[in-house]
Amino acid sequence: MLKKDTFLFFALATIIILGLLILGSISFHDFPVFFSLKKQLFFLVLGIIAFLFFSFVDWRIFTSSSLLLFLYLISLFSLILLLVLGNRVRGAAGWFNFGIFSFQPLEIVKIILILLLAKYLSSRNLEIWQFRHLVGSGFFVLLPMALVMAQPDLGGAMILGAIWFGMVLVSGIRLKQIFILIIVFLLAAAFIWFFVLKPYQKARIINFVYPQEDPLGAGYNREQALIAIGSGRIFGKGLGRGSQTQLKFLPLAKTDFIFASLAEELGLVGVLILFVCFLIIFYRLTFWANIFSYNFCRLFTIGFLVKILVESFVNISMNLGLLPIVGIALPFVSLGGSHFLANFIGLGIINSMIQRA
Repeated sequence: MLKKDTFLFFALATIIILGLLILGSISFHDFPVFFSLKKQLFFLVLGIIAFLFFSFVDWRIFTSSSLLLFLYLISLFSLILLLVLGNRVRGAAGWFNFGIFSFQPLEIVKIILILLLAKYLSSRNLEIWQFRHLVGSGFFVLLPMALVMAQPDLGGAMILGAIWFGMVLVSGIRLKQIFILIIVFLLAAAFIWFFVLKPYQKARIINFVYPQEDPLGAGYNREQALIAIGSGRIFGKGLGRGSQTQLKFLPLAKTDFIFASLAEELGLVGVLILFVCFLIIFYRLTFWANIFSYNFCRLFTIGFLVKILVESFVNISMNLGLLPIVGIALPFVSLGGSHFLANFIGLGIINSMIQRA
């Protein structure tokens, strides 16, 4: 008899429906009408197919070191190719353009990296406290992070770093190593600030610290998002009635700032439903991570949990003005096929583990 997690999939379905409602509301003004909604529905079907496929594939195939190394090298090659042939969107070469569709390799790279780290850390679980293993696992992350920063994509590089840190944290590293990681992080942050970040990226961070300095320039997105969220009040203005969203005062309303769009049109009630559903998903993934007897399964589930947890936290915090704007999608809600597909692949692998582990 197949096992199933009703709570997890009910919460996931609710989040997806909320996202489709908001995208349908905003894409009414598309040309052709509802183009964005139809595009998201297409990737939803594709995502469900991917979920079913990876659910039926035995997860043990991903414990093959040769397969994982091959996938890792392919992911690095795709990021290198992206720097040469990638389509630039808002200054970042993060997408391959295929006409009406575009593909962001980073999203699939995240899943491959989680698989690789799960294999590396699980096979060294008794000696993971040794510093050489910390450096070894960090090396696998450093290469794609450097390529992502070269696009430049600060948010994407940050997610890769968070995945690595979250996975090594639950693998048994010691307190002294955590302090070393903090020092390395501070040094890396200083280096990135002075030698890596572009002027517009620095402007976003400066505006986050001093929002009153440039409300019509670097701070415009943040101000419009806050206006949209505040104007939604308890029950929202209703689908299709959000002034900031529908009149296009709110930039990137379908992607980076879809949370603000949702808050404006569905209000606090819609936001609370979204939060509760995300908490259910986080809880159920934590539950399965503790249930699994195989370290590989536990670490992959933790890595995937860290991925969607950090992405959700950063996106919502950007919308609320609590973090600088770094261009991260809200999982299962924002318009975009790449992250939609990657998240369903991750869930499919976890579902395979639930059936067989």
